Amino acid sequence: MSELFNLDNGFFRFMGKIVDAVWVSVLWAVCCIPIVTAGASTTAFYYAVHKSIRHDEGYITKDFFKAFKINFIQSTICWLVLLALGVFLYVDARTTWNLLQAGDTVGNIFYLLLVLAVIYAMVVIYVFPYISRFQDNNRTVIKNAFFLALGNPLRTIVILISTVISAYVLYVIPYLIVIVPTLYMLAVEQMMERNYKKFLPEEDSEEEDKASVNGKQLGLFAGKKLKNNQE
Repeated sequence: MSELFNLDNGFFRFMGKIVDAVWVSVLWAVCCIPIVTAGASTTAFYYAVHKSIRHDEGYITKDFFKAFKINFIQSTICWLVLLALGVFLYVDARTTWNLLQAGDTVGNIFYLLLVLAVIYAMVVIYVFPYISRFQDNNRTVIKNAFFLALGNPLRTIVILISTVISAYVLYVIPYLIVIVPTLYMLAVEQMMERNYKKFLPEEDSEEEDKASVNGKQLGLFAGKKLKNNQE
């Protein structure tokens, strides 16, 4: 009987995970509301999922806001740049699509913009997880996000498909915002961490806060350290 009410048993641990998953989704959604903070919120979301849910370290709220604060400026700058670029691509795509529908040859530019939009989406999904895990300037963050996306095409495609499916589910059933984002981020975290692992020395893979990134593979990194100030 005492085992039944033991907070360390499997049932209570599972229920605790469910509560954490719901709560971190709520934190992310609320902190995205001002729009301008969406980048910082997504960075903090990834970090909290990685540390508190996947590795059972720390506390959701504390880790979320700690990462939110530490990465706020960099994440916000990257987000605003990416948002402006996304709006530019969207407006141009709509314009050229209308021209294409009208039979204007200039409308063929739409296909080029479509390719650029896919590349843009690939970079966006890598930027904020990268910021939460590594220390680099904004230019290097975007460059490495681009190379990571291209260097891991299968995982990138899976993440893109997962993003579209998750967005569609939330569009159809909005109240699932309390759980779908975390389920999505858990899947993304597993794939992202596999991408990162090959750039870490094998002997340090268990102590990521002390590890340096191996810059020799694909020329992606320049020996930057992981964010041990967050770990």
